[in-house]
Amino acid sequence: MLASCSSDTSDATSGSTGGSGSGKAKDKPIVALLLPENATARYEARDKPTFEKQLAESCPQCQLRYYNAAGDASKQLSQAESALTEGAGVLVIDPVDSKAAGAVVASARRQGAKVMSYDRVIYNAAVDYGVKFDNVQQGAVGMRSLLDKLKKDGKTSGNVVMMNGDPVDSGAKPEKDGAHSVIDTSGFTVAAEYDTKGWSAANAQNQMQQAITKLGASKIAGVYAGNDGMATGVVAALKSAGVKPMPPVTGLDTQLDAIQNMVAGDLYESTYLPVETEARIGAKAAAALATGQKPSGELLNGTIDDGAGKVPAYLLESIAVTMENMKEILLDSGYLTVDQICTANYKKACVEAGLIK
Repeated sequence: MLASCSSDTSDATSGSTGGSGSGKAKDKPIVALLLPENATARYEARDKPTFEKQLAESCPQCQLRYYNAAGDASKQLSQAESALTEGAGVLVIDPVDSKAAGAVVASARRQGAKVMSYDRVIYNAAVDYGVKFDNVQQGAVGMRSLLDKLKKDGKTSGNVVMMNGDPVDSGAKPEKDGAHSVIDTSGFTVAAEYDTKGWSAANAQNQMQQAITKLGASKIAGVYAGNDGMATGVVAALKSAGVKPMPPVTGLDTQLDAIQNMVAGDLYESTYLPVETEARIGAKAAAALATGQKPSGELLNGTIDDGAGKVPAYLLESIAVTMENMKEILLDSGYLTVDQICTANYKKACVEAGLIK
């Protein structure tokens, strides 16, 4: 986590492009970046610094104000109002609650500010632009990877447990739909399925314990989890129940601890999201909006349906990562290093995996 981020308060931090002044002057427009939570490592470790750096390059005169809502929708609304009061001309919002965030858009409209939905849809709000991952494709990638593994192991049917995300997140349902689009015609059975509040590892662990009790450990062929945190909870529940051999478990976000679990053999797959690309595109689009332009060209490749209409957008695709392509996708790209992965607790597993000698 970045030491400069103030994630557990409603105070904003200025980026390197910041400065004093009201922010209403055209020569120093304010861009506010409002991220939803800090439980998932990516937001403060990847999204925020990449966005900040790109905004400084694309709009040197722009000032950045950063907020993290720590999972509190009411707090995020308050943070957005603070940004608007300070004179923000562009709000870049990754909403905690995709429906509640519509109130922010209405308030921004009254003050003539532009709004971008970042990483998640803001429902029925007609924002000016959106950048996010294709959640349907995202869910399909994880489920397809799981079923391909089961088929490779000689299984053509069996019980799969699905651990979906929090329904208040606009990305959770399409991700769930994407996963179902793969499994529903596969011959495998969704024998237990949960929507996990807060995408929480602890909640997922409790739900997985319920699934084990319901189905019997030996009757679970594999587990699909909507992110790495939930996958960690799933693995903990399976280990606590003494399940051997472990069924393949999938996750999403390629967090460092998830990749370490993959090297150790506890996690089969984690879906890689090129977050830095998303943040760079978002920052470039914010710079355009802040200077009175509409994002165009390389910043547009599709639209987002927010429930009321189509929002001009850029949609990114995800990549399934297993031990077979982990080096190519994560190490060769510089996303992670061997030293980060192969800490003391994982050295033996790293040797066995051929990562170190």
